[in-house]
Amino acid sequence: MRKKFVAAGAVGAVVVAGLGAGAVMAFGADDETRERGTCDGAAYELVVGEDDGGLELEFELQSSGPAEVWQVLVEQDGASVLAGERSTDEDGELDLDTPVDKDGTQEYRVSVSPAEGDPCVATLNR
Repeated sequence: MRKKFVAAGAVGAVVVAGLGAGAVMAFGADDETRERGTCDGAAYELVVGEDDGGLELEFELQSSGPAEVWQVLVEQDGASVLAGERSTDEDGELDLDTPVDKDGTQEYRVSVSPAEGDPCVATLNR
């Protein structure tokens, strides 16, 4: 009987811990603004959220293949935050992470252009 009680208590603790983690994840998302979409067959996600007292912009594009070269431009309120050339990783993902200011109207625009094809533009207002 004692073994069943201890086992039930352990299972209960795991369930409570899991619920607590889920609650933290659910409430932690309140400080993020997210936009998802597709461009010419590629799916993207743009997120701006709190990070160590500041804001961070994260952009992920799921493209068709690895080692694709993209021209990247990230803007906040019309001012360039990040510009250059990036390549997709072995999974065909293009990932961008960059700190951004908390000041201003906080309109974010990410434009990524493949070597061939139309640019993908994502915008988000926070």
